[in-house]
Amino acid sequence: MRPLYRALIGAATLILPASLAAQKLTVGKWTGTIAPPDNSLLVATFDVRMSGDTTKLTITADGRAIEALNVKVEAKRLLFSISPGGDTIACTLLLRDDKSYAGDCIDPQGGKGVMVMNPPKP
Repeated sequence: MRPLYRALIGAATLILPASLAAQKLTVGKWTGTIAPPDNSLLVATFDVRMSGDTTKLTITADGRAIEALNVKVEAKRLLFSISPGGDTIACTLLLRDDKSYAGDCIDPQGGKGVMVMNPPKP
């Protein structure tokens, strides 16, 4: 029984750091687009930075900068909210094969916008 226990601990030791690393966003200036519910397309930048263990995200588009709230980075999703005009908009972006994120942002009235974030160039 002890060898199995040690093997499980050894496997967890190898797997856990890899899963934690997958839950980090590359720090730097991302580029992309925002398509609000009115279907206009805005070019955007996404400033990703770390503050301790917390991911911070500032979105700049149409001459305005908005700080994302409750940023949560998961293995295959990026979740956050923004409040550009007082209403809270919930965003769920999915990780794509090219390491970019794309997904929907839903406002309280059910309006859906689309956001795309492309990682910084190496």
